Amino acid sequence: MKLYNNDLSPFSARCRMMLYAKGIDVEMIDPFTQLEPEAFRALTPLAKVPTLELDDGWVLPESETICEYLEEIYPEPSLLPSDPKQRAMVRLMGRIGDLYLLDPLTTLFGNIDPGVRNKDEVETAFARLETALGWLNHYLDGSGHAVGGKLSLADCALVPILFFVRRIPDFFGRSGCLLDNQPDATAYWRGIFAEPSVERVYAEMDSALKNMN
Repeated sequence: MKLYNNDLSPFSARCRMMLYAKGIDVEMIDPFTQLEPEAFRALTPLAKVPTLELDDGWVLPESETICEYLEEIYPEPSLLPSDPKQRAMVRLMGRIGDLYLLDPLTTLFGNIDPGVRNKDEVETAFARLETALGWLNHYLDGSGHAVGGKLSLADCALVPILFFVRRIPDFFGRSGCLLDNQPDATAYWRGIFAEPSVERVYAEMDSALKNMN
């Protein structure tokens, strides 16, 4: 099994955390440094990470889809609660991350270069990000896991995104942490590092970010 992956991608990190937590052995390939663009597009026309390739050559892109597939074929240890309401909360956390946190983050990534920065876009994006963090804070309970008191697919989705939430102000010369006004989100961030897979993914992302600068 191969995962076409980039260590700094929050989508790739989502899958890596799941793989580490389940102890699934997989070959990691960065298609942007180890493959020609045409070769990657031949695997998937999306040409995006992550992409999963099975030993039989079957290829599956998109992080959420990959995680759901792996959960089905490697059900233990489970990263989905057995309770239907908690399962729904896992999916809700992922949606908040993908739709409401990553969208303004993407806008901010596009404005990191001061030479092409749109100040109005930046202010709007930070305001949207703080609003979305408030929504996330509402659904967290202040414990060290997003749902159900144990590692779940919700954590796999949220941790890589919150990595950037905590780092993005530095690129704009802003002091403080965006989580400071969200007590349950802050407590969650502190507690989730008890999970070895979280520590490992954080270290990988941190190293990749340092190497980019």
